[in-house]
Amino acid sequence: MLDVIIVGAGFAGIVAARELQHAGITTLVLEGRDRIGGRTYVAQHQGNSFELGGAYVHWAQPHVWAEITRYGLDIVAEEEEAGETTEVQVFSKGRWRSLDVDKAYELLSEAYETFWGAEAESEVLYESPYQPLSDYWTRYANLTLAEHISNLSLSRVKRDLLCASLLGETNAPLAEASALEMLCQPLLIGAADFERFAEATGEYMIVGGTKALAEHIHADSRAETRYGQVVTRIDQTSEAVTVQTQDGTQYEARAVIVAVPLNTWASIAFTPELNRAKQIVAQQRHVGLGFKCFVRVKGQMPGLLAFAPEPSVFSTVSTKQVNDDDTTWITAFGQLAPESFTVEWAQQAFGSLLPPDSILEVYGHNWTVDPLSLGTWASLRPKQTALVEHLASPEGRLFFAGGDIAFGWRGYIDGAVESGLRTARQVKTLLIAK
Repeated sequence: MLDVIIVGAGFAGIVAARELQHAGITTLVLEGRDRIGGRTYVAQHQGNSFELGGAYVHWAQPHVWAEITRYGLDIVAEEEEAGETTEVQVFSKGRWRSLDVDKAYELLSEAYETFWGAEAESEVLYESPYQPLSDYWTRYANLTLAEHISNLSLSRVKRDLLCASLLGETNAPLAEASALEMLCQPLLIGAADFERFAEATGEYMIVGGTKALAEHIHADSRAETRYGQVVTRIDQTSEAVTVQTQDGTQYEARAVIVAVPLNTWASIAFTPELNRAKQIVAQQRHVGLGFKCFVRVKGQMPGLLAFAPEPSVFSTVSTKQVNDDDTTWITAFGQLAPESFTVEWAQQAFGSLLPPDSILEVYGHNWTVDPLSLGTWASLRPKQTALVEHLASPEGRLFFAGGDIAFGWRGYIDGAVESGLRTARQVKTLLIAK
């Protein structure tokens, strides 16, 4: 019998595997894809590298920064490839408006200050984001972002900039995403400061891509990893856990870590049933159902940055890189993914900002229809935030890990690392005690 089986080779899974293997606990990783990394995915296309999933890191993200330091990796500012932003476009009052960069950031800073409200000057900003939130925050538990924003006094331009920015952060419709998730973001950076927040969440990437970090962690673990193993059933007794894959293969271990995306939990049959909180959220799913894609357009467009609130298909657009063939790759985020990325879809989606005949191709991975993810990064619904502790809690010999159920940087690589470390410690406590 194996010591531990880990279901999923995303960052949470491979970090947990490394920690357990280093403790002398034999671990087998079962991964449904043909690669490690989960919802991070570095792909090559036309001689360029594209981060099709999670990508951003920062020294304010303590767990992933420790991993970057551990393996001697470097980071790079995205602006070095994209060119310095010289102008900001915002869709407001039915038309595109051009703003000076400093003015745009001033308006965004003021909008976020209003959004964070009294918390900007409150001692609650210095609570630990890794501990249960105090009663102060319960008044926001049932609010959506749209409901919270509707109560704010903002000019139209500030409101449109704020909504577009929040759509990019959550990758979810504002009428469905939890307000509490974004209201608590300052706890992670220690200040209600928009520029610091923007830098910490969307500016720096790993040199060599997220793949470089994942490969270092995976190699360090020396854990056996079997690919193409989609788990469909997990049965637990007081003595062991049996895992069954789609092809009928069964594995048995003393403990199992489920490290697959939250939105796929309902595709696994658990015996006995999971706790009520896990069942409810697994059926509801989180609402991170948006997209990240790359669009190649004619001409040179260095430093492009545009914001568009709902009902626009996209929320933010920015330059990725200017090419030698007089074309430009731009990065786009939006709150609702299409069935597929096509030029025709892009011409309609971006037609108000870009001439339709300038759009040459679209490249991306649709995480929302991918059966092994069924969504992008976690964007929790109202009331789900209060259940995170229950989602992450062990059940007998069954443990849970993933960026979706992290206590700190939920939805980020940092959160996945944090969760993997915590869960490995829980498993070690169980097995070593036994």
